[in-house]
Amino acid sequence: MKKTMDLLNQVVTMGFAKEEALNQIDASLDEFIRLENRKELTEEEISEDLYENILFGFRCQLEGRNGKL
Repeated sequence: MKKTMDLLNQVVTMGFAKEEALNQIDASLDEFIRLENRKELTEEEISEDLYENILFGFRCQLEGRNGKL
């Protein structure tokens, strides 16, 4: 299991704005984890697969921004 906060921090270091990253991570997690089952960001843990899948999405966005797709 990995911390959602660590995912946010990693995405921000990739160059995404914190608010943008948080909104996208929240939307992804709301889709996979029902809203009523969510914990506080600092306490929330997600599976490594889900963490990597969300991170992959950000990497694809970053490549698209840089014209590498």
